[in-house]
Amino acid sequence: MLINLEKSFKKIQSLIIKNFKLLEGSSSAEISSDAWKRPEGGGGKTFVISNGNFFDNCAVNFSSIYGKNMPTSALGKKLAKKIDHGYQAMGVSVISHPKNPYVPTSHMNVRLFGILDKNKNIKDWWIGGGYDLTPYLSFSEDNINWHNSAKETLDKYNKNFYRSFSENCNKYFYIPHRKERRGVGGIFFDNLSSLSLDDSLKMLNSIASTYLNSYLDIVTKRKKIKYSSDEKDFQLIRRGRYAEFNLIYDRGTSFGLQSNGRIESILASLPTEVKWKYKKNKKYKLMERALLKNLNRNWNE
Repeated sequence: MLINLEKSFKKIQSLIIKNFKLLEGSSSAEISSDAWKRPEGGGGKTFVISNGNFFDNCAVNFSSIYGKNMPTSALGKKLAKKIDHGYQAMGVSVISHPKNPYVPTSHMNVRLFGILDKNKNIKDWWIGGGYDLTPYLSFSEDNINWHNSAKETLDKYNKNFYRSFSENCNKYFYIPHRKERRGVGGIFFDNLSSLSLDDSLKMLNSIASTYLNSYLDIVTKRKKIKYSSDEKDFQLIRRGRYAEFNLIYDRGTSFGLQSNGRIESILASLPTEVKWKYKKNKKYKLMERALLKNLNRNWNE
């Protein structure tokens, strides 16, 4: 069972890697593909493209780890569950930081956590994940299509999922010290075990597929738009928000660190280039004002 589950997540990773390689298309980009093992048990594969024609950087990570004590960041509402014989956690995470500020940053994650019995079979489990979009120079059409595609996919499994997951996304990807959302949202869920294990796996695959298709659709429309140095500077400063969230609030980052994960893989989601500026010029302030109107809107309405 565990081997079959791992194969499903590896297929998701392979599909996204294939499409991201085609998207980059540059022979001069720095591409890394590393298989790694974790001393406590398990391992994974980290794929990274950086300094390319399309990507400033992107990371597509697969991991399947096991251990005795599950990190508290993974347990959430399941904290009361007894873990006598260990756990297994597996998943795929994706982060894309394009070079062109007219193409949004995107993130996707699908994961499964299992509590094992004495025979190392899963006796209790739950899934989590989702995806979100972080534009810099935002297009309403893209944001609406992004959410509509998510709703269409989730409605096949439960008509209540989209509204709930979209609201969760807005709450989760909120930066309290900035009093703003990280992006225009998407879907986010955790501790879900209401579907059968087979249907849960199908839903995770559907979510990954919808993310990829939705993102590629936006990329196709926006990747050839010419941008100014001011617009690039704006993107780099706004990426600072992304770094702040990932390092301070993100549960995935916390889980990786608490589970003694591979630091290079955990931090591969951070942008290679980012800026923080104390004083912003008028052009920046105008672009930020326009962006915040989109970030503060509920696109699921």
